[in-house]
Amino acid sequence: MTETRHRTLKDWVITTRPWSFTTSTIGIIVPAAYLLYLATMQGNISAIDWINVLLCLPLLVIVHAGGNLVSDYYDFTHGIDGPDCVNGVTWLHSGLFKPREILRLGIALLCVGCLIGLVLLWRSSISAWWIGALGLVLSLLYPLCKTNTLGDIYVLTCFGLLPSLGTGYVGTGTYHVEMMLYCLPYALHIVAILHSNNTRDIANDLGADCVTLSGVVGGRRSQWIYAGEILLPYLLVVTFITLCHLTPWLLLTLLTLPLAIKNVKTMLSSHALQGGIARLDQATAQFQMLFGITYALGFVAGALL
Repeated sequence: MTETRHRTLKDWVITTRPWSFTTSTIGIIVPAAYLLYLATMQGNISAIDWINVLLCLPLLVIVHAGGNLVSDYYDFTHGIDGPDCVNGVTWLHSGLFKPREILRLGIALLCVGCLIGLVLLWRSSISAWWIGALGLVLSLLYPLCKTNTLGDIYVLTCFGLLPSLGTGYVGTGTYHVEMMLYCLPYALHIVAILHSNNTRDIANDLGADCVTLSGVVGGRRSQWIYAGEILLPYLLVVTFITLCHLTPWLLLTLLTLPLAIKNVKTMLSSHALQGGIARLDQATAQFQMLFGITYALGFVAGALL
């Protein structure tokens, strides 16, 4: 394949799929908002190292971008995303970029992420090395996880559990295990993005020997799993307020409920598996961002008000 035109900086940026960075951004913003809320309740806000917390944001976004590129290289070279696939890697199929270029850029970004991680370890404690190491290894293993029914668990871990635990540690010097519980509402919505994608691509993935959870359970069950991933977080928020005594301001997330119901109806419609969910992954990503913002605002309001 040959290049069809001169590549611009915009072309290089697009290869990282920047529209997906809302997931990694929310994965840091919410833990940061919770740390503010927790420190305010304890009357010790000065104990938070906000430089470390802020460094977590570019770290996760850059590693996310690198992981995207490595995944795209794998999908292209293994024929998982073909030219006719809705989410196909168009910049590779068109010849604008060569597969090796995408792979090299992905590895370079992962190396940059490692450098930021080393700075964080230097500023906090080397004892947290295992969080960064696990995140890096999982970024490289995503293609393998995605094609062997582990994609959903991967997303939950890499965009929910690890970032919340790591942000809490480098920000305060203490592991806040409860943060892995409080990250579940927005993390499940991130999983729903992947799940809607996999539900749409069941036939294509099976043809490429890509085994996803959606392909294993079948279309109809996959639709109901998506509904659970979208609606269960609201129940979790109410539970956190009631049993864990978190701020009632978290009920701000209910403002996003109409959009959640709309997406669930789209997934459960009779025509969903015949192409009716072609863009549901994008709609779910937009919803996930709004939910994550209101969730974070709930913690901030609880701290300030």
